[in-house]
Amino acid sequence: KVKDRQSLRCALDLGVAMQLTNIARDVIEDKTRNRTYIKNDFNSISETIFLADFFYQSSLPGIKNIPIFSRFAILVARRIYKRIGYEILSQKNLENYNNAGKIYVSFLFKLIETFLSVFDFIKLLFINSNEQEEKNEHRILHKEINLDERI
Repeated sequence: KVKDRQSLRCALDLGVAMQLTNIARDVIEDKTRNRTYIKNDFNSISETIFLADFFYQSSLPGIKNIPIFSRFAILVARRIYKRIGYEILSQKNLENYNNAGKIYVSFLFKLIETFLSVFDFIKLLFINSNEQEEKNEHRILHKEINLDERI
């Protein structure tokens, strides 16, 4: 039910961030299925997480315009997915990453991220979405996006 163009852009950014996180997390699993999205080295995995962080940041302002009954759940999902990236980076090298198996967020960190989402929820009260729109016009994709199209 969101009609605001900036919020839709932010939703796309959140989707890109989450997809990049999945790609970084599933390098080993994808390799066994003969799929390669990024190189199987820790530098490429780390770069993908850092790129995802950029999109997580740019997604925040648009969440302000999401209906309030959905807003908190989206903030929690955003934080937990971002935490997956931190868990990947904490492996520090490819050998540890390979030995870790599929990386998940522990129950304790899910609780912590849920608690921290309360602060994000409050922070949104002080964000001016229009001002943020100018700051977040990134153009990484260099392509006009049809916001009415479903992917």
